[in-house]
Formats: sequence, C-alpha cells, structure tokens
Amino acid sequence: MDKKILYLIDGNSLMFRAYYATIDYRTGAMMRTTDGRYTNALYGFCSMLHRRLIEDVDYVFVAFDAGSQTFRHQSYDEYKATRKPLPDELRTQIPYIKQYLDIMNVKREESDMYEADDLLASVARKFYRDFDEIRIITGDRDLLQLVNGRVKVFLTKQGIRELDEYNADNFQVKTGITPAQVADYKGLVGDASDNLPGIKGIGPKTALQLLERYQTLENIIAHVDELPAGVRARLEENKNVGIRCKELATLKLDVEVDFSADELKFPKYDFQALFEFFREFEFDSFLKQMEKDKPVAESEPPLIITEANADVKELLKGEAYIIPEIFTSNYYTGEFLGLGVVVGEKRLFFPGAVVAQNQDLKNYLEDGKRAKKTYDYKSLYSVLKRAGIEIANVEFDLLLAAYLVNPAFAADDFKKTVDNFRFNDIPYYDNIYGANKKMKIPDTEVYARYSVDKCELIRELEAELIAEIERNNLTGLYRIEMNLSEVLAEIELSGLLLDIYRLDEIGRAFALKAEESAEKVYQVAGERFNINSPKQLGEILFEKLRLPHGKRTKTGFSTNSDVLEKLQSDYPIARYILEYRAYNKLITTYVNGLKEVIDDKNYIHPLYRQALTVTGRLSSIEPNIQNMPVRTEEGQLIREVFISRFPDGYILSADYSQIELRILAHLSGEEKMLAAFNDDIDFHALTASQIFDVDLPDVTKDMRRTAKAINFGIIYGMSAWGLSEAINISQSEANVYINKYFENFSKVKTYLDGIIEEAKEKGYTRTILNRRRYIPEINSPNANIRAFGERTAMNAPIQGSAADIIKIAMVRIAKKLKEMNLKSVLIAQVHDELVFDCPPQEIDAVKALVQKEMTEAIDLNVKLTAEVNIGRNWAEAK
Repeated sequence: MDKKILYLIDGNSLMFRAYYATIDYRTGAMMRTTDGRYTNALYGFCSMLHRRLIEDVDYVFVAFDAGSQTFRHQSYDEYKATRKPLPDELRTQIPYIKQYLDIMNVKREESDMYEADDLLASVARKFYRDFDEIRIITGDRDLLQLVNGRVKVFLTKQGIRELDEYNADNFQVKTGITPAQVADYKGLVGDASDNLPGIKGIGPKTALQLLERYQTLENIIAHVDELPAGVRARLEENKNVGIRCKELATLKLDVEVDFSADELKFPKYDFQALFEFFREFEFDSFLKQMEKDKPVAESEPPLIITEANADVKELLKGEAYIIPEIFTSNYYTGEFLGLGVVVGEKRLFFPGAVVAQNQDLKNYLEDGKRAKKTYDYKSLYSVLKRAGIEIANVEFDLLLAAYLVNPAFAADDFKKTVDNFRFNDIPYYDNIYGANKKMKIPDTEVYARYSVDKCELIRELEAELIAEIERNNLTGLYRIEMNLSEVLAEIELSGLLLDIYRLDEIGRAFALKAEESAEKVYQVAGERFNINSPKQLGEILFEKLRLPHGKRTKTGFSTNSDVLEKLQSDYPIARYILEYRAYNKLITTYVNGLKEVIDDKNYIHPLYRQALTVTGRLSSIEPNIQNMPVRTEEGQLIREVFISRFPDGYILSADYSQIELRILAHLSGEEKMLAAFNDDIDFHALTASQIFDVDLPDVTKDMRRTAKAINFGIIYGMSAWGLSEAINISQSEANVYINKYFENFSKVKTYLDGIIEEAKEKGYTRTILNRRRYIPEINSPNANIRAFGERTAMNAPIQGSAADIIKIAMVRIAKKLKEMNLKSVLIAQVHDELVFDCPPQEIDAVKALVQKEMTEAIDLNVKLTAEVNIGRNWAEAK
C-alpha cells in the first residue's frame, strides 16, 4: 500500500532562494517578460515545485510570512534587524507566486504574528497521525527541530533544484546534535540570519561538546561550575541572552490551524489556466513540458475533404474560420495545396484545384455578408486572388491581432504565434513539411487536418485577442492594418518590372570595376592572392606591408570594414580593397540577387512582412526591396533597372520630408520646431543658427551638416560620443552642441525625459495611434543594456508613428486609385517613400492624389510635406 505523504512547503524560504539563485551573477540581470515584469523568482519557484507537484504529491500545504511583525519582533527589537529590505524586484513577484499556487489548487495560508515556519510546525503537529510521512521543503534550518521518525526535512542547497534530506536516521550524523537540540544550539552560537547573537565566544565546536555532555542549554547553565574558566565566564555573562535566543529560535506548535487534512488533498488543476499563466510570463520551457503532459483531446467532428463538384452550400452557413495551406514559406511562388475551413461544427478542406472550381465556395468567399476569420490575411487574399476569387468581409486576422497585442508574439510559424496565448498540440510547419532540402508534401489527410486544426485555434483565440486590442485602445490601428493587408497583397501581386538587359549591362560594368580594383591591390601587394580570404589578406597587409593593425587573434588579423576605413586615407591599398568589396557586394546582393527572384515576365514580387518589426515598420524579402542602395552613384545604377510597365510610362516616387522630426515637434510641442515646419523654414539651418549663435542667412553648409546630424541623432538617442564619431569632432565639442540644442529646444528634452520615465514605469512606449513597443531593457541593472533601452524608448514613438502614418496614406491612396478607376499601381513602400507605376496620361492626377493623401493622412500640430518626383525609372524619380 502506498504511503500517505503530506508535503509542507516554506513559501517564503523557497521564494527567496529562487530569487537569488536565478540572478545572473556576472551582470546582475534578472528574467523579465517582454513588457518588463520581473519573473526570475517566479520561474525559480515553479522550477523547484512544478514537477514534484505534478508527479509526486497527493497532499500539500504552503505557508508564507504574513509580512507584518511577529511576536518575536515584539519580544526582541533587534530580531532580524540586519536583514536587508525586501527587494522591489522580488516584492512584485509575490502575487505571481501565489497566483501560481492558486491555479494549481494548492492550499496556502499565512498567519498574523507568526512566521511561515511556525505555521508549518503547527500543521505538522496537528496532522501528525493523519499521514504516514510528512516532508518539509525549506531553506530555514529552524525547521530541523521537527525531524523524527515520521517527519523529514529537505533543505534547499546549491541553487534551486538540489535538496538535502534530514531524517531520523541521518540527523545526528549530519549535525552532531538531535532535533530537540536545534534551538539549544542556536541559543549557544546564535543565528546571524535572524540577528540572534547567542553567547559571545561560544563557537560551533564548543557548542556541540557542551550539548553532547549536558543535553540542553538550561542544563549547561546549571552545571556552569564544571566548565573551564573561559567558557564559564562567557556563559555567566551572557546566559540570559542565550536563553532569549533559544526561545526565539524555538518553533511554535500551537498556531491556529482551521482546516482539515482533506483540504490539503492536491486535486486536478485547470490545465488551460496553467498554460495561459506560463504563456503570460513567457516560460517556454514549462510550455514545452506541458505539451508532453497534455490531457487526451476529446473526439472531434469528422474532416470533410471536398471534391470539385461537391454541393457545399448547406455546409457554408454562418461565419467561417479559413486558412490557406501553402507548400514553402513564399505564398506567391509556393504551391497552393488548399483551404482549411471551419464553419460551426463542420471541418472542411478544399484542395487547391477545387478552390477555383467550386462555385459554391467562390460565392461564399466573395459574399460580403458572411464574416471570415483567418491567420495572415495578406497571404489568404493573395492566393485567392490568383485563383480568381476576391474574398470579402474578413473581420479578424490572428497574426495581426497578436502583433498589435505585443510585436514579440507574432511569428512566421503559426504555432509560435499561438504558443504565446494557448496550450496547443499544433505541430510546427517544419514538422509537417520538413525543412530546406528535406521538404516534401505529405499525404492530403495530414496537411488537411493540420489546416483545419489551425482554424479551430483561430476561433478559440479570437475573442481574447479582440478584447485585448480594445482594452489597449488599438481598434483603430487594427482596422488600418487589416485594410493594409489588402493593399500589400496587391503590391506583391503587381510586382516591379525590371529592365533585364540594363541589369546585365550594369552587372558587367560592376564586374569590370571589381577586377580593376583587384588589380590595383595586387600591384601594391606585389603578388596575386585570394582577396576574399581574410587570412591571406591579413598576412599581406599586416605582415608583408606592415600596415598598422590591431591585436592578432587565433584566426589572424581583422580585415573588416572598420579596420580598412581607418587605413584608407594613408594607405591606398585599403581603399582599393574597400572598392573591390563594394563592387562585389553590388554584384552578389543586387545584380545576382534580383536575377534569382525574377519571373518569366521580368517582374519581381517582393513579400512584405507586415507583422515582424517591433516599431511597426514594414520589411520585405525575396528580395529586400527596401534595401536597394540609393546614396551612391553605383546604387543609383541599380535603381535604373526598375521601369514602368506602361508604354511611355513613368515611375513616381513620393517621399515624406523629415517626417520623424515633424512627429517629434508634434509630440514635444516645441514651439520653435512647430513654427519652422509650419512656415517652411529650413529646420536644419534654424538648428545651426541656434547652436552656433549666428543669424539664419549666415549659416554655412558645414554648420547645417552638423545641425542635421544632431537633429537626427536626437531622435535615436545619440550620445556625445556617437555624435563625435558621426561628424568627426571631439566628444567635448559634441557635448557642447547637444547641450545647446536642448537649451534652445527645451520641450524636446522634457518630452524625451518623460518618455523614458513612462517606459520605465509601464514597460512600453506608444505611438500616436497607440501602437505599443515593449522595452524590457529599460529596467536592466546592466548600464549598457539600460542605456540601449532608453535610446529605444526615445525613438520608438517617433519611428512607430511615422510607420503608422504612411500606412494610413497607403490605404487611402489605394482606395482612391480604385474609386477613380485609374490604372496606376502602388508597386513599393520603402520606409517613408511610396513608389508608383503610372501611365503617362495619369501622372498629373496621381501626383495630386498622392500629395494630398500623404500630407493629410493624419491631423497633427505640424504640417506634413511630401516630395513627389517622376522619371522613366526609379533612379530618375528619386
């Protein structure tokens, strides 16, 4: 017959142990959630208890200190007086620890005037005969008093997982005393952790000898005349202190316990509630373990895989949860395998060929009265559009909703996103299709079930995420993002036309330039070698030619760009190498990179990542159209290959002018900035006049250049050192410039300081439209990490607001182009720039439309301006 065992847990002791054991001893860093909440003590506490609770425990009780003064404090003013105050980082986690226990349905109590160990001792005494064994888990050695044939004490040691068992058989061997003598021992030697002095001059060795001979402190005092003179003197002088310390160390066994043994039974806990708790605190290791422990799922409705001519009108009634199944991550070039659809209790899968052929499905998807919900609306819109279906009334996108709740929650893989919110047994995409060269399409039944299971999770999470969006005042931004999905899908479908012949021509020119630069390198080096080998290059530069160099590592000398750029003014070979690398990069990254993704009609179709960046900015892949070079002459050549699809057509580029500075003016309310922008005054020149104390007409180009660096540096939280590096001045000069800037634009300083404080308090910043960026780094004990968090806090509302504004403009422009029945198309977005392809007869109309919608996208206290240019290719339009 199994033993009936009661576990008694010292909550306070484990909590403290968990807190200190999980602090990074090198940096002082602690675990935190992405929104800045400290979690290291909670994580350590759960790590100590969780598997034990799940696997071993039938009866359990946890005791905590009540947090108020106890009878011991009233009896002895100095009791625990040397203990440091409870760290705020730990204090904030105590409610989380108790919440965890409540979710686990663990009985917990605390008692005024008593400590947790008194309560544990009283519980052990009350239920002593109700259990075959009582196991106490603690870090407090006072509880060793309770060890006997039925009670075992497990002391935490070496972090948070290893326990040291004390039982009736090993106690005296390990301690040299009996459990009944623990308080006597502390009366003699004291206890530094509780600020009990004991008897001054009596150490552990003497105490053990005395207790072995006389058994108790009182008996030692009674036989003091038998002791050596030195020990006798110490005892006679401090015996009252010793007795007091023993009394304070003795556990109370009579604390009121008003619950029964049956109430300590560890019942089943709420599996889903626990998963959501671990998800909230971002404990991935626990979430993964829960996947292994998940309860057996209830039987699900059958999966219906439809045929082309199937009559599905009766099945498609009510709102639907829909997700496309695509082989490979690129939904534009990947194979469309089909559509998972869940309507009510019906689980349907329409194979790719059926989707385009089944008229009932087409009618349903295009019905604006039927609500649809999905994950990654942009991909759904795109694959259906290419199948000849224009889906209507998509109300919910789980990916975008997760992204707005917290940008860190959105991920490429459906499972990674959902794991942030709910326990689930959905496999990863790679588990279904494989990865890289091992990718293959599984049986239809496999991916069909995978698809509809994802639909079920979308339905399960919808209400929760919508409620969170509403709670955070993100509904307006959510609608913008939903509308933007359609706009981006159309951009991707439209693509950009390339002049492939011009691209080849440019590639050959770059190759020739790279070869010329290489020959110059060989000439200076006096031999031919592999320029692309850092080892060989380092040997040539720093051993043969003896150029100045840094410290040599195991792999040789560093030959990175930073090293070469510092050498190029004095050593031409460094400049030639940089030129060679620049041309090589242009060839591999841009010329060859574009050729790799061009289709048979000479179009490229970049994919926009709508739910990736923490700032709200868009990014693009395959290719990264936002990374096309623009500042160099060679970069402009690359942009020449982007041409119009229309006969005699034009590329139109519209670029916001200094939008981030204008947003800073709006957010800070700095009157000088607002006036300058609203009166079309050159703000960089104005800044220069303020910093250099000159009249506006007397500002030189160099002054303006410095002011421009400061203006944009301020947005990114640039330090004096950063500014000095950027414009090649001393750090002290840079400090003077920054101080003068803030003297002249004091409200900017006030705003930036305020945003840092708000981020420290709340753990996040907000854009004008309430987009949040969580910044856990801002409360880091590490100064460098904290400084990064502060710089991020200064920039995030500005950069994020700029991203939100151009998204509004994109949605409005796309809507107007459609309403005006224009053929012109939006073909790219590059941060603050929109690029259009226009037939010649529409240029004037589109210029006026774009100018209006970009400058009127949002109502601010500052005027927005957009520069609009046209050309036969993208380079000419810039």
